[in-house]
Formats: sequence, structure tokens, C-alpha cells
Amino acid sequence: MSSSTKDYVNFTDYDVLGFDMDYTLARYELVPFFKMSYHCVTKHLVELKKYDPAIFHDLEKERDLIYKGLLLDFETGHILKLGHDGVILRAVHGTKKLTQEEIIAAYGPERKFPHYETWQKFGTTKPNSKWRFFENYFDIPGLVAFAKILDHLRETGAMENRTTYEDVWADVYDSLFQMYNPSHFKENKGGFFPAMIKEADSYLDRASKQIKQWLQNLRQQNRKVFLMTSSNVDFAYFIMNHIFGKDWTTLFDLRLFQARKPSFFTDSRSFVQTNSNCEVGEPVKKLQADRDYLMGNKEDLMEFFRQETGKADPKVIYFGDNLWADAWPCSSIAGWDAVLVLEEMDAEGYAVSDGTVPGHEDEGEEDPDEPPKMKYRRYEHSSLVTEEELQWMVSDFWGSIFIDDLHIDRSGETKEEKLSKGLKMNTAYGDLISQYATICVPSIEYLAGVPVDHKFSKFAQDAGNARGFHPGRPKSLLVQQ
Repeated sequence: MSSSTKDYVNFTDYDVLGFDMDYTLARYELVPFFKMSYHCVTKHLVELKKYDPAIFHDLEKERDLIYKGLLLDFETGHILKLGHDGVILRAVHGTKKLTQEEIIAAYGPERKFPHYETWQKFGTTKPNSKWRFFENYFDIPGLVAFAKILDHLRETGAMENRTTYEDVWADVYDSLFQMYNPSHFKENKGGFFPAMIKEADSYLDRASKQIKQWLQNLRQQNRKVFLMTSSNVDFAYFIMNHIFGKDWTTLFDLRLFQARKPSFFTDSRSFVQTNSNCEVGEPVKKLQADRDYLMGNKEDLMEFFRQETGKADPKVIYFGDNLWADAWPCSSIAGWDAVLVLEEMDAEGYAVSDGTVPGHEDEGEEDPDEPPKMKYRRYEHSSLVTEEELQWMVSDFWGSIFIDDLHIDRSGETKEEKLSKGLKMNTAYGDLISQYATICVPSIEYLAGVPVDHKFSKFAQDAGNARGFHPGRPKSLLVQQ
């Protein structure tokens, strides 16, 4: 439930504004970062799990799997793109693309993922689930490795009589754990952390002065700004020092690490005081401003905000890149608003229509409640996204993460009727955006160029609506001329 009843978002209306770190404040260079991460996970699979190194060659050929919003079905081994109603739109087994007939053979004539309702309710939080959902570039390298292993099993005749692929994923998951084990940062091992430390400039963009000033502007008039990341304190300090400079802590009233989202919003773990040296103190119940804490829970955090703001029910908005770890718990559990930061908007392109981007004044500002106008449009990609990243994030096979032309008849209307009214998102991923995000933007850099008191139209109550995209609707959700 949103903390605001208004049909727009104005950041100056909030008492508290929170930020995730990775892929929100910290922007990674996708191509070198993904190549490095993929090398690390496959190195573990070869050295620790004894897989043939030849399995993992030719990453460039498998760029279609570098895609957000895919679901891995452990029982069939299939990798799925789902519609808003659980219908399987497209699928692969390993890297082999499945025909509609093969999908029907695996899932029946309705082509529905059998655990869809459970997934839709619990996402990635349900224990012992028979699936894994992929929506960040930290674990998608594992999905590519999994697919390559299945190709090898097929080629060697080892597929017969299999009823589950959980054992294969267990190997991949263990390799991901070895990469990202928090203790490995201090120990300088595991592959991932040594690479980040050695070549941070190859993998990270530095924050602009504009972002720093924007954060400072948000803190005016007693508004509180906090950082909350699931990363460990030493890695987070390293990242924030690199992108913002060593005085970055002055931009935040509170800094929370190892938050373990989304369970932060439902569990009752105590906060534990820490610092930049990773010294761990005793569990605390009452938080103090300008401190660092580990773990914790929503209830104690909200009590701190009540004390700091002097309000019984402070309004909170949180900025993050993850639907299930950020937008979903903020909206459905905490009653906060959520800004989803989604660089795929930049990759796909969008038509600026909300009046927030210089150079588009002549196009005018559209009414978000009206169908998009049938006119020639310029589709924008910000300078943050390179040509190489565009090639990696846009897939000819999977199509848009927001809409799929195999599922155009979402509301039972004809295609012509839907086009005249404006397209709605009809993928499972797009549906989650409209349900749980308050607004969706391509980057923090974009927001930093807009006045802090700008009014952004929010997503409406009807599922699949595109009202909350800024600075405009993604290209796939507009009528093409």
C-alpha cells in the first residue's frame, strides 16, 4: 500500500528518502562487469565442481540470456519468459530455443507455468521453491552458465530420465556463493572482489557532481536520506568511496548494510552497530543518526524515522533496482513508495513526454491519463548507455521485458482497439512493475537533472498501465509510425 494517495510523486512531499546501492546509486559498466562475473563463476565450476572448461566458451554467442525477468524451472530445466497470467511466452532449454509445440508438450495446452500463483505471491522469498527468478546482473551470469551446462548434458546424452535439474543449479549457486561470500572481500579471494579492487574504474562509473548536489537538495527542510544495501559494509564502503569520494557519508543521515532484503521488511533481526573498519558492536534497539548499522528490521527503522521527523507516520520513498527485493516489500509490506531504477529503459529507448528533458520542449507534455498521441517520435537513449551495452541488453529472441507481441490481447480487445487506447504491459515482469513500483526511471543521473519538486505521474491501479514511466514510455509501449 502506497504512503501517498496523490496520483503523482513529488520528492519534497516525503519525510524520508532511502537508496539502494548497486545498480541504483552505483552504476556498473555492464559488458566488462558481466564478462568478469561470468569468468569468475565458470572458473569456480571448473576448479571446484570439475566441469569441462570447454563448456563455458563463447559467451558472446549467448547474449540472449543476458536478460532480466527470466524464470528458471528446476523441474524441466527450461528458462521461461512469462506473461502477466503465467502463460509461457517464450522458452529455451539450455541455449536451444523451444517451439510453441515443445512448450505445450512440457506444460500442457494452456502453456501455463504450474507454480505461477505461488511465484506471484512470494517471488524469490519462498523456501524450497522449484524456480529461480533473475532480475539483476549479479546472478544472471549463473543463468548463462547453467544453460551452457545443459547444452553439454544434451550433447553427451546425459539428459535421459532426468526429473529435476536442481543438482545442476546447486553447483552454479555454490559457485555464485563462493564469488560473493562477504568474507572474501577482506581476504581478497574468490575472484570477484580481487577483480573489483584491482580494476574498479573498469567496472564502475563515478557519480557526477549533479547527483551529489541532488542528494544534498533532497536533505533540505529536515528531510532524511538513508542508504540501505544488502552488501556487506567493507564492500559497500569501497564502492561508495570510489564513486562518490571519501566524504560520501555526509550525504546520508543513516547508513544500513547487510540488510538482507526483502526479509528486512518481515523479520525482527536486531540492528548491530558497525563502522568503516567493519568493527561489530552489540545489538541495538534504538538507532542514532549518522551511524552505520548491519542487518536490522523495518519496525525499528520506522521508530527512528518517527523520532527524527517528529511525525507519527512519516512518508517514505525508496529507490532501488530490484522488483522482489525493493519495490515489492516497500509497496506491499512497508507502505512505502518505490522508485524502480531500470536501465533497460535506456537500452530500449523511450519517447520523452513529461517535460523533464531539455531539448524536447517543442514536443509538449502529454497527459499521462490519455492514450499516447499518434505522431512521429524521437526515441532516446541516454549517454550513459554505450552501443555495446545496447547490443547486450536488447534481445531479438526474448523481445521487450515490458510487452510481448505473442500476448497482445491482454484485455480481450482487438489489437486495433488496444493500439488506439495505448499499449499495456503484458509480461509478468511488466505486470510487477505496474503493481509495485510507484514510478520507473532509467537512472539516478536522469532524476538528478530534474528539479526535486517536480511532479511525476504514478502508475495507476489498473495492472499493466504505463503511466509511471519517466521521462516517457518505453518504445515498445508506443504505437510505431
